[in-house]
Amino acid sequence: MATPLTTAMVLLLLLAALLLRTHPTDVSTVVAWASTNLHNLAHHPVAAMLASAFVVPGSLFPNVVIVAVSFAVLERAVGAGRTAVIALSGHAIATLLTEYGADLGAQWHLLADTSAQRSDVGVSYVMYGVLAASVLSLTARAKLVGVLIVGLSVLVPFVLSPGMTTTGHVLSVAIGVATMTLMQRRDRRRPSRERGGRAVR
Repeated sequence: MATPLTTAMVLLLLLAALLLRTHPTDVSTVVAWASTNLHNLAHHPVAAMLASAFVVPGSLFPNVVIVAVSFAVLERAVGAGRTAVIALSGHAIATLLTEYGADLGAQWHLLADTSAQRSDVGVSYVMYGVLAASVLSLTARAKLVGVLIVGLSVLVPFVLSPGMTTTGHVLSVAIGVATMTLMQRRDRRRPSRERGGRAVR
């Protein structure tokens, strides 16, 4: 299987969506438990962080399509391990920054309320982080077009309706770009170090 992580991610999203559709009376309970709000991050942080990405109570389409394509492109370019690192980084870091940032804003009276009990689930932070990184793996012209499309897709909603979710989307894109850039720079430096090592011998 060329893209095992992509396949697993899509299957888990579809399975979670199916379970939510077939157990509608439990949706609110699942969302409350899986939400990455301050209460859950204090009591079961790892479980909430992982489960929240797969709980999509609304329509899963077109997110599942974007996840499938972006994960497949990135996994083929950098492998399953690095793709998982980028996905987890985009999801976890953007979540922590927005959740604790919202709480800090409430304490400073910049926002109306904290995120202590707020419902916050979905695959979008994972999706945007991986999507941004996958764009950087493309050829020059496609990369430029992709960067513009992804950038506009998160910046326009943020400007029109700034909030915790739109801020998280911008952050996850930035994290995906930063992580992928660091990986690419490390890969470019590695051949030169290897050539230098062989020259010394």
